[in-house]
This record gives sequence, structure tokens and C-alpha cells, in this order.
Amino acid sequence: MFSTRSKFATAAIVTIALAGIIFPAGAIATPTPAVPTVISASQGHPVMAIPGDFVNVTLKTGVTQVQILGPKVPQISAEALPGVFVFTFSQKRGSTVIDVRDFGILDGNAALIRPVKFDDGSKKFTLKVGQRRTVKLTEVMAVGTGTLRWAPLNHYVADWQFVEETA
Repeated sequence: MFSTRSKFATAAIVTIALAGIIFPAGAIATPTPAVPTVISASQGHPVMAIPGDFVNVTLKTGVTQVQILGPKVPQISAEALPGVFVFTFSQKRGSTVIDVRDFGILDGNAALIRPVKFDDGSKKFTLKVGQRRTVKLTEVMAVGTGTLRWAPLNHYVADWQFVEETA
């Protein structure tokens, strides 16, 4: 015969075991910190980031902070959708040439997309210390997990992992 205490203990163990099956480790969402993450990167120390992170990129010509948001996609169901990335660059030191040809996107099918211009029609611009500029980039991509890479001066400095999802 089981005592009340052993029945309770058995029930507790079964509950914990079932919780591990229903909610595997790491599956429960944790709150997003109120302060965005700031990461440092350089040609000698490239980093992996997620949209929303601030990345301080040190180049030979200066230090540029970049934040990428997106992709924002229309709420429709399709295998490929236009995704809009929003880049905000802030020049901390020196000057940096921002060239659209320095960006590459691997979409949900691992296809490489090489953007040819920002949405405002510009292909490149130079930021000097104290300047800030926000540009958008729209590309049609296969849905799924992707990566946006920035490689200024032909040297990779940062990747942003993203998920382009349909409704």
C-alpha cells in the first residue's frame, strides 16, 4: 500500500516528467531584455547577431554602429515573399563607405541574393563621424531561416540570422 506522501511524490515526479516532454528545455520563451544588445565586431573578429542588436563595427577607416530590423513581410502565405530590412547606421569615429554590394542574403532555400541598390535608389554613401542614416532594402526571398551578411572592404564582419515567415 502506498502512503499519501508517496502518492503525492509519485504524482509530482510524473508531472515533472510530463512537463519535460511537453516543454523541452529551452522551449519556454523568456522575456526580451528592455535594453538592446550591443556587440563589437571587426574584420578580425566577425560576429553573429540577430535583428535588433546594435553592432559596433571597427574598420580601418572608422567605427560604425549598425542596427538591422526585419525582414518585415506581407501577411500572406507564399513560398517566396518580399522582405524589407531596415538598416540604421551611426558613425562613431572616422568615416565609412556603406556600399550595397557589401551585403549578401541567404534566403530560406540557401539561395544567395546580391542586392543592387537600397530602396531609396542609392548604391553607396559615406558616413562621417556624428552622422546617422537609415535605409531600407527590399528583396524577394524564399520563406524560412536566412542570414544577412555585411562584408565591407571585402571582409566579413557580421551576420544577422532571421526567419521570414508567412501568416
